[in-house]
Amino acid sequence: HRAPATAGAAPAMSGAAAQIAEAESYKEQGNRFYGEGNFKKALGAYHKVFFYLNGLRPPPQSDAVEADASKPANDDQIPRERAEDVRILKQSSRLNMAACYLKQGEHQRCIDSCTKALELGNCAKAHYRRAQAYLELRNFSGARAELDRARGLSPEDSAIPALLKKVREAEDGRGDASERRRCAKMLDYKPGAPQAATPVPEESDNGVAEVAAPDVDASRETVVKSQPTSGILVRPSTDELLEEARKPNFIVRELTYAWQQTQDHVKVYVPFDQSDELSASMDVSRVLVEYAEWSILLLIHSEEEGKAPLGLRLADFHRRLAPERCTCTIRDSRITLRLEKKVKEHWWNLLQNAPLHDE
Repeated sequence: HRAPATAGAAPAMSGAAAQIAEAESYKEQGNRFYGEGNFKKALGAYHKVFFYLNGLRPPPQSDAVEADASKPANDDQIPRERAEDVRILKQSSRLNMAACYLKQGEHQRCIDSCTKALELGNCAKAHYRRAQAYLELRNFSGARAELDRARGLSPEDSAIPALLKKVREAEDGRGDASERRRCAKMLDYKPGAPQAATPVPEESDNGVAEVAAPDVDASRETVVKSQPTSGILVRPSTDELLEEARKPNFIVRELTYAWQQTQDHVKVYVPFDQSDELSASMDVSRVLVEYAEWSILLLIHSEEEGKAPLGLRLADFHRRLAPERCTCTIRDSRITLRLEKKVKEHWWNLLQNAPLHDE
């Protein structure tokens, strides 16, 4: 049913043809707003397209039904000759809404709009835009699947293989020379190699803050309760702002962990009781940590030459981190990774593909 007229709303339409014309005009208005970069107003205009179209009845199934004299001449039934126009108008409006959501960083809404567009017919552009959103959400398998479907529908579109290349590079963690230097630094462990070790106070579990940890750069300032010193802060292996932490190309003995969160941060706990090589007194130079927006890497090199390091790589976080504010602390019985969220919010999952976390 059509929405009832309200103050400031468009006047009542006199028939299906007039309503279709109004919907087309709102789509054109949305396109103008989109071209101006005003995505919020563009979305408002595209929504109005459906205000006028959703109340229309489908076209008659036969000429006999269309000629039925019992039906009023100007009703809300779509003329058969305009049925395809209406389908295309609905689908293109959904796709344009998806483009707006993508520009605004609302990736799940982009996916939902593309899904609604596909309900109106298969379309390469809908699969392509869903792939763009999946890439931003680090759902690489989903992005690849969507691009395969898009390529099947539009094999000549050069944008599809270009995006597929981006997906593969992001998934493989390939990068430039600076990334290769970071990887070399991780492998170049020498027992006793110097590394700045900063004592930090006892960690706070309630998030209350009073004093900052000493000798920590302002961009990485860790604020905790004023208590006796009981931990060592591990400096990150690089100060670069990264999107993805390095994937080790060597064997790593995987560490187990637990986690909890507040609106501001996630704490990942790596207990020492899982290996005799872990202790509060271990050489801090053995520990390498790397933070990125979507992943983190923790490596603990063995004192035995040739033995694979212990390691933990967490990737595809529910939302982005603020890597410049993350910290790693060696405490009495565990390593604590404090991962600061880029945006304050509750995460339903730590990782995108993980089961829901029941706190």
